[in-house]
Amino acid sequence: MAFSLDCIFSTRTALTKNDGVIEIEPIAALKPFIRCFWTYDRGDFHTPLRIIPDCCADIIIDTDNRKAGFANVCFNSFFAQPENNVFGIRFYAWAVSRFMSTSGDRLCDPNTEPHRLFYGFSDFLNRICDVESFTRRVEFSQKYLFGLMSDRNDDDVMNSLYYIIIHNGKVSVSELSASVAVSKRTLERKFLQGIGIAPKAVVELIRYQLLWQDCMSASFSSLDCVEKFGYYDQAHMLNDFKKYHGLVPNEARHEYFKLSHFSNTVI
Repeated sequence: MAFSLDCIFSTRTALTKNDGVIEIEPIAALKPFIRCFWTYDRGDFHTPLRIIPDCCADIIIDTDNRKAGFANVCFNSFFAQPENNVFGIRFYAWAVSRFMSTSGDRLCDPNTEPHRLFYGFSDFLNRICDVESFTRRVEFSQKYLFGLMSDRNDDDVMNSLYYIIIHNGKVSVSELSASVAVSKRTLERKFLQGIGIAPKAVVELIRYQLLWQDCMSASFSSLDCVEKFGYYDQAHMLNDFKKYHGLVPNEARHEYFKLSHFSNTVI
């Protein structure tokens, strides 16, 4: 069960090809761990990119300047406007530790640099920047990641995530700890070591992500989602969504699909 989560849950950003971002899914063996490889070719795109919480962590490489950073899970929407071309590896947050050469505790440090997390990263960075093709960068990245992958795994964390997903985020930490038969304190420690964030925060992020994906459905109903995701009322749902996305659901839909606010036509 632990590594079949990608079969029941996949994250979504607020970006499209029209924003200059292109994504490629990994090969099947890496799909449980890597959401995608992505690139941003600045080209003629000068509009800021809306970044939303997507339950993922990214290695972000500025290929023009041969620099790289590591971005763990974010909790709020923000805008970014890269000045250079970028190549990225997007991990599911709970899978990063499978590739790390050090303890998962480092994920709690927002200033951790990639070369301190991943063995041989400096050489990898130079190789990636020497290759200009996005496809070739993806191919080389997959070989590199295969060489790093370990069997590091915590069944309690993975089974908790499965429980959260199948219940649409309508769970408490007490219910989670009971579902895997460990204490709340133990579960908290396991989440912080394996993902870098607490169970309660993970529950809320997954619920937001599932709601965001429902928002992109043609049959989206705000009232139906109140019950589906366990909100007290519609106002609670709207406020919670806005806390993460920066917009209420209908505004987010209009922005994503580039719809007119006066009709459902593309602008």
